[in-house]
Amino acid sequence: MLGWEFPPFKSGGLGVHCYELTRAFASKGVEVDFYMPRTEFEMKGTTPKLIQVMPVYFGPYTAREAYGVDFMGRVMQYNMHCAEQVAKNHREKHYDLIHNHDWLTAKAGILAKQKIHRPHVMTVHSTEYDRSSLGPNQQILAIESEGVHAADRVITVSHMMKRQLTDKFGADCSRIRVVYNGVDPDKFKKKWDVKKYSKEKVVLFLGRMAEQKGPVQFLQAARKVLSVMKNVRFVMAGGGDMLPYLINYSIELGISDRVTFLGYIPESQLQDAYAKSDVYVLPSVSEPFGITALEAMSSGTPIILSKTSGVSEITTHCLKVDFWDVDKMAEYIIALLRYRVLNHTMGKYEVEDARRFSWGKAADETLKVYEELV
Repeated sequence: MLGWEFPPFKSGGLGVHCYELTRAFASKGVEVDFYMPRTEFEMKGTTPKLIQVMPVYFGPYTAREAYGVDFMGRVMQYNMHCAEQVAKNHREKHYDLIHNHDWLTAKAGILAKQKIHRPHVMTVHSTEYDRSSLGPNQQILAIESEGVHAADRVITVSHMMKRQLTDKFGADCSRIRVVYNGVDPDKFKKKWDVKKYSKEKVVLFLGRMAEQKGPVQFLQAARKVLSVMKNVRFVMAGGGDMLPYLINYSIELGISDRVTFLGYIPESQLQDAYAKSDVYVLPSVSEPFGITALEAMSSGTPIILSKTSGVSEITTHCLKVDFWDVDKMAEYIIALLRYRVLNHTMGKYEVEDARRFSWGKAADETLKVYEELV
């Protein structure tokens, strides 16, 4: 398996997916060697076996700074080294299959297949169309297109993403399989009988501070809510380039005293973040899936989802809104804060929905894709 990040080095859902999927594989007796860029720390005694490949990489939040203006060149260098290392280790390991994740390792997957003549699976978690607000990088789009056309099977995380791959990349629909992300429900389980309803309600946004995640719309909805409800705190957790702008924007909107910016929070604090929130909002402009929403569901925290999110395909026990409709978003937030029965009922059924999407199930469905080729 060829990847770019693995906890504790992760920037979002990609790292979580690789970690949880390989752990689930291990429990089913599937041996995985996980290739990733070398970090400043030696990561030993882990499952799967981590094989760290040059060039040096210090983690998702500093990668571009560490690599400088030649970021793309260093990524390609990593892909070349990765493929060569796979070929070298294959002489001893006799790999059955190559599985790469996203564009950052697409070239490595293609080259490794050419070297060891084994089937190649590529998982597309997102594309440049989802990530770029200034217009997609044509070089990255070309790599993504090459990857989805070269792979023997393509796995993606939602039917929304499958449509994007066929419509925008011309990918062969018959070779694409949808495997939803999973969640560890016990990790985020919250006991309803000990839930404390304080006077101050909490509305949570958790994600990268980037235009695609809809943080501006979240703040605009917050102002509308606060115009009719004063006892609400809006919490924004996550790092990203837009963070300074969003802090200033909250001041401009006159709501800075009711908005708390937490910055990046480690996984150890995620459970508390969901448990202490009365509502979770995912207002993304484009969200191929949205693992954080699944985590909030497992916690029993009612969710409001953008209609352009893949996770909205798997639950009916949520409120869905167009990302640009801040009036409707605010209306839904107010309803969930004011009506405890609605809040409680939605949360209860969301827990049940989330339990249908375990990482063990995701691993089983991924193995079915492997079995089509091996």
